[in-house]
Amino acid sequence: MGDPDAELMDRYARGDLDAFDALFRRYDRRAFGFLLRRTRCPDRAADLHQELFLRVHRFRIRFDPTQPFAPWFFEVARNVWHDDLRRRHRLRHEVDGARADDLPAGDDPERRVADRELAGRLLASLAPAQRALVVGTAVEGLSYPELAGQLGRSVVSLKQAGSRALRRLRRFARERA
Repeated sequence: MGDPDAELMDRYARGDLDAFDALFRRYDRRAFGFLLRRTRCPDRAADLHQELFLRVHRFRIRFDPTQPFAPWFFEVARNVWHDDLRRRHRLRHEVDGARADDLPAGDDPERRVADRELAGRLLASLAPAQRALVVGTAVEGLSYPELAGQLGRSVVSLKQAGSRALRRLRRFARERA
């Protein structure tokens, strides 16, 4: 291996915590600067910086030590930033934050409020674990592999739980219709 950072990441993936400390020292400021330039908000950049290193930890096993480390690292950083953008975009378009003049022409504000109330009742009908799964995937935009890593569960078990949650939501919606 010619890339000393790739060697450190490989060592870290095999359990060497000192290797992670060395990588962190090398990439800490660059990562924060990368995120700060994109967010233009120190607080948001700090949150994303923390998420970046959590993802590096979570995906350490997926790193290919025959490849250079820096491009992989900054691809993870870009993904963290893009995920944050998607999350913020969805939150901006929730009904609670919408003004009447922001609504598309022909959209019925009363219907949107009723739909939002129904969605709240539907989510409340789920068990807490199912609700977290639906919110994580449908609202926060997390993929099953990301959510599996966060929850410490397998992707297959989450997909099964997600399928059961959707069936329950459909059944509840039909009963209320």
